[in-house]
Amino acid sequence: EGLSLTFDCKELYALLPILGFGGIAENFWLQGGVTDVNLLGRGYKAYLAYQYYDRHSISAHLSFDWVNNSPWGFNVNFVKWSTLEPLYFDAGQVNYNYDNYTYGLDGIYHFNFRDKLLVGGAYFTEAYDATGELVADAPAYAFKRKWLMKVMVEHDRSNWFYYFRDGWQHQLHAQTVYTVDEPSFYMVFNDLKYYDRVGQRGNFASRLRMGLSSNQESPFAPFVLDSYLNIRGVGNRVDRGTGSVVLNLEYRHTFLESKKIALQAVAFSDLGTWRNPGGSLNDFAEVENIQSFAGFGVRAIHKEIFNAILRLDYGVDLQDLSRSGFVVGIGQYF
Repeated sequence: EGLSLTFDCKELYALLPILGFGGIAENFWLQGGVTDVNLLGRGYKAYLAYQYYDRHSISAHLSFDWVNNSPWGFNVNFVKWSTLEPLYFDAGQVNYNYDNYTYGLDGIYHFNFRDKLLVGGAYFTEAYDATGELVADAPAYAFKRKWLMKVMVEHDRSNWFYYFRDGWQHQLHAQTVYTVDEPSFYMVFNDLKYYDRVGQRGNFASRLRMGLSSNQESPFAPFVLDSYLNIRGVGNRVDRGTGSVVLNLEYRHTFLESKKIALQAVAFSDLGTWRNPGGSLNDFAEVENIQSFAGFGVRAIHKEIFNAILRLDYGVDLQDLSRSGFVVGIGQYF
């Protein structure tokens, strides 16, 4: 009707190196590899990375969204995940060499550009090999073959302007794991993220993560308390539970910006609580299960490379000021 609409687009680099690292006291992880977020010029994605996190791991993923301009897509993935896992028994802690080999396939249906459904499955094996002295009821070795079925629904109403983000995103995940000669395992968790631009330089960010799983009294509980995942400064895989509620809050303020580079200062608060394996919902309100950390950090950002953000945070326990730690990583925390 006499109007002319012009889209002015600037493409970021699509073929990117992967370089990630992080560290807290007596723990360090390193990741390196390559990813293409516009494979074949059609928005397909490829990912291949090596990771050292106590032990050596490798991951490979191929994602084909919108195949032949249809609303359908699929993912193929392989993961060899090897770490040193602390497991907690009534008589104490035992460290295990943990090896997981996963072969997965997912189908994707896009309702539109912002809403999608993923249904997938995987076959995987898990091996636990004790590395030190055992305690009562702790096995020296365990090996399991398992099958996983999962469903994920995503609603994304967020918008990006370089490293700034505005709007909200919601993901609901449900998983079932089948193991021979053992009861089936169920897990449901929900992520709700909200972002708000504050003036020209500020960005408020929040994440509410809630989850429940089968409530067996087992040291292999799925929800982990960890500096890299939910509570900055708490430590490396400090505890496990069969339920989790975590609220992360951040204010990010850009204090220096050029055409290619930006620097941000960040203030944050991380609050979480867990249900003990075999416990009750009342565990969420127990003081000993609540973790409350706050702190500050900085971000060094390359604006022309997607997610090229170097992150450094320092968190302090608000209930015990002697507990604190640095967390270093690549990309925003959430």
